Amino acid sequence: MSKPLKILTFVLLSLIVVLLSITIYCFTITSRDNLDEKKLLNMDKVITYYDAFNVEISEQTDDMEVTEISLIPEYVKNAFISIEDKRFYKHNGVDLTGLLRAFVNNIKTMSFKEGGSTISQQLIKNTHLSNEKTFKRKLIEIKLAKQLEKKYSKEQILEKYLNTIYFGDNCYGITSASRHYFDKHPSELTINEGASLAATIKAPLTYSPSLESERNFVRKNLVLKQMYNQGYLSETELKDNLEKQITLRTPENENNFDFMSLVKKQLNSFFSDNAYLKGKISVYTTLLPNIQKDIENKIKENTEGCDKSIVVLDKNSNIVAYSSTCKENLRQMGSTIKPLLVYAPAIDTCTVDSCSLIQDEKTDFNGYSPSNYNDKYYGKVSVKDSLAKSLNVCSVKILSSTGIENCIEYLKKTEIPITENDNNLTLALGATEKGATLTQICSAYNIFVNDGNYRKTNCISKISYQDTVIECNNSSKVKVFDEDTCYIINDMLKETVKNGTAKKLSYTNFPLCAKTGTVGNENGNTDAYSISYNFDYTIGVWFGNRDGKLMPNSISGGTVPTVLASYIWKNIYENQTPSSFPECDKVNKLQIDKISYEKDGIIELADDNAPLRYVKTELFKEKSVLKNKSTRFSAPNIDKPEISVNFNGIDIKLCLAEYYDALVYREENGKRKLVFDSRNSDKKQEFNDIDIEAEKEYSYYVIPYFYTGEKTILGGEVFIGKIKVPANNAGDSWWEDELD
Repeated sequence: MSKPLKILTFVLLSLIVVLLSITIYCFTITSRDNLDEKKLLNMDKVITYYDAFNVEISEQTDDMEVTEISLIPEYVKNAFISIEDKRFYKHNGVDLTGLLRAFVNNIKTMSFKEGGSTISQQLIKNTHLSNEKTFKRKLIEIKLAKQLEKKYSKEQILEKYLNTIYFGDNCYGITSASRHYFDKHPSELTINEGASLAATIKAPLTYSPSLESERNFVRKNLVLKQMYNQGYLSETELKDNLEKQITLRTPENENNFDFMSLVKKQLNSFFSDNAYLKGKISVYTTLLPNIQKDIENKIKENTEGCDKSIVVLDKNSNIVAYSSTCKENLRQMGSTIKPLLVYAPAIDTCTVDSCSLIQDEKTDFNGYSPSNYNDKYYGKVSVKDSLAKSLNVCSVKILSSTGIENCIEYLKKTEIPITENDNNLTLALGATEKGATLTQICSAYNIFVNDGNYRKTNCISKISYQDTVIECNNSSKVKVFDEDTCYIINDMLKETVKNGTAKKLSYTNFPLCAKTGTVGNENGNTDAYSISYNFDYTIGVWFGNRDGKLMPNSISGGTVPTVLASYIWKNIYENQTPSSFPECDKVNKLQIDKISYEKDGIIELADDNAPLRYVKTELFKEKSVLKNKSTRFSAPNIDKPEISVNFNGIDIKLCLAEYYDALVYREENGKRKLVFDSRNSDKKQEFNDIDIEAEKEYSYYVIPYFYTGEKTILGGEVFIGKIKVPANNAGDSWWEDELD
């Protein structure tokens, strides 16, 4: 035998050995797994929900309604086949072409994202196997799919598949999905509706017709094109349906979107999009039933003719209560965006301090001219007061100074949607392209009680599933602001409760931070918000209409929503004490000179000797440094006094500041005498020296001083002037030139 032939023989034998080994391995690891016909339709799925105290809330059992394949229209069946398994009628359970393509793509991406699964394999995976992506599970899936094909016809397999596949929104099987989304039996589905359902099953959370209508629409059209390409639709049918929107049913409970709606939505997201939940499932939620009952009652009791939503979050952004008369929608945020987008970034970057002064006046920003509420302007105001009063012009000025792009980078770390089109000054007033949901806004506000860290909202603490406990906490954090920034923002938002737009919360008698927001025009308001929080909870209240219709102008963020929030706060702490806001070591509480601040707009440290009435305590970030310190009371000073003469003597006008006194000395022949101490006189600003003689020369000096109550601090001596008294006092024309 020649050498090349020997090599070829060796290679062939090696390949045979390898293939035989693989075959034996595959047979061995799958030997105990066989098709269980009872599992093909009997899912036995029970979900039990518990509140935060592990007390059962409810139990849900799926009674799956099955529709025979003969009652499902051909175009509906073909929609699923065209997008999920176009060679369904040609393979024996495993599509080798699709499997090879998936294998190559997984090698390229170094992942197991693609499985190359046929409809038969999907049916096996959903009814027999777990959701883990392993080589062993894939081998078992292939083996059982082949057994399935030997046992049942293609029509029987398709029937079982369509009656078990998951369609999102807790819909298992095409009957449940048809009734849920379209209020129809599967036999009544149109081409467009069938394509929409087929589009959903790849990733029910991503392509949900109700939750992600735009994505569903795009994929629905892809299904239609595949049906046309595979000969299931005519060109006319394609054109008639391609751009046609689907019409979803109006759920009976649309006006009762509650906490459990959020739980079921999140439950789906914890599993892979196409996961089929089987067996007993225990879901432990973050619900606090007393608060939930209270907010439900508050919504029922309110008589305003509009939609309302209330959400309560704990410190860790766990949703503990939620109730709404409509689904959570993206709405314009109004002024609730200001602390998050404008003030906190400006404080964080040291662009401003909370006591920085800003001119509140009608201003044109290159063609954009925002107005304050009721066109009222306050002149020079502090940054803190501008937030408390929610002054629009000041917000735009601060955003412009900090930089729009810089501020947007902060907001992008939250789940509030921001697009490239939002890069303009109108963003300061909450005008965004997409808006935000109430829970997104509240979770962003929770940054301020979490040392500047952002957490996503959560309403499930853990899930017990198939003898496995899945922890669902939201411990993952994203750093957004410095800790001292949050402390200062909290101090500013407390002022909003004391003297600002959220004043209706002030009677609660415990510290609260709050911000209100209103969206609308002179004809009415579309949205009204009240966001309030302490170190335990954040409460968000929204009033509006799901269709965007106007409410009366009497409904604004600071009115009904804030009053409603105050009732909820009162009930929460009826039998407990709220936690205190902790101190922050990084915040500098500095005393500034009140006189310089209020008179000249200058921020400088107060003199060590300044009385408390002339001191103002303000908060500053660790990075904010005040370089100047007032010497107002350590070095008293006075402008040169005025001196004049009348028939009764010599008049001296001191022009003293209210906090100073002065000593006036008269000098004669080199000898000085104290002739006036303003602290001992009823007339502090004037002194009339009548103890003088004709034809004598006098010099006058003044020394300003400050008396602390314990000691006297002298300022520098000021020479007033030299005077020679004439023999005949004829008026003030005789006094000599002053000496400089």
